[in-house]
Amino acid sequence: MLSRRQLLAAAGAGVGVGALGVGVGRTIHRGTVFEKWIRGWNGDGSELVHSVVIDSMGSPYVPETDGELFSTAQGRRPVATDEVHASLRERYDRVEYGLNVCSTDARRDCRGGRASREAFNAVQVTDEVTAAIAADRVRLLRS
Repeated sequence: MLSRRQLLAAAGAGVGVGALGVGVGRTIHRGTVFEKWIRGWNGDGSELVHSVVIDSMGSPYVPETDGELFSTAQGRRPVATDEVHASLRERYDRVEYGLNVCSTDARRDCRGGRASREAFNAVQVTDEVTAAIAADRVRLLRS
């Protein structure tokens, strides 16, 4: 039978290993914002509400949009104002904002995920950023 001291030592080691695992999946990624997106969720699943990406000429291109949210010019440089966010919340049970960042080297490593509305609003497609990306979440470190 394990003594109390052995049990606590084993539990402490497990917590230490678990804490190490939390940071393992996190990466610091530096590059260009390649895509900004907004996704709405309802009981029947999700819907891509708006997306803007960099086209082959290096300019913002809008492949998916809800024409009621943004004018054409705003759609290329979307900002989720309080009014836009309220409109989305009226139509969807849950709203997510996201960013995808691609490195500018020859590998063109792209990573991304959900971001806060503040982070979504802080950058635009083609901006250079440094972001921490973990578990499908993007947190801007520098924009």
